[in-house]
Amino acid sequence: MCGGLILVGLYVLLGRALGLLTLLGVFLFATSVDIARLRLTRFNEFMYSHFSKFIRDSERDRLTGTPWYVLGVLCSAAFYDLPVAVYSVVFLACGDVAATTVGERWGSIKISGVKSLQGTVAFFVASVIAGTVVNLAFYPLSPVVFLAGAATAAVVEILPIKLNDNLTIPLVSGGVMWLMVSAGM
Repeated sequence: MCGGLILVGLYVLLGRALGLLTLLGVFLFATSVDIARLRLTRFNEFMYSHFSKFIRDSERDRLTGTPWYVLGVLCSAAFYDLPVAVYSVVFLACGDVAATTVGERWGSIKISGVKSLQGTVAFFVASVIAGTVVNLAFYPLSPVVFLAGAATAAVVEILPIKLNDNLTIPLVSGGVMWLMVSAGM
């Protein structure tokens, strides 16, 4: 959660041009480390043994979610105006953590593969709370718009699509909010 909030905070503080360059640099670094980890057996073993809390068992022999996460933040910052980009990243940062935490502990009603109704509700609630904080403290946006963005993000998180949800959540929820703002909502 902190990673996404820090990345979007850097983007806001640095401004568009320098912020995008910084996000691109972070993306290239994270992707390079992950590729090196996959190609160098000893490095992979080192990373897995020292950072196992951040690498799932299923990611031992494939890219972790980190490059996808940073790419999602980068694309949101590149494609959307500041308020929409911030909301879409905040939904990913807060909602995804809430869904995983609640879903793994109390997710008894499965609705899509390993995804649970409880995790999806937690995703939506966390996104609404985070969106309300952003709305009140930083970037006012119509509640209808950010509620639609939060709902879209929660739905995208459970869809059984091949693309990593760290990329699709901010892109699709941002796209919905951008369309709504463009339509004058």
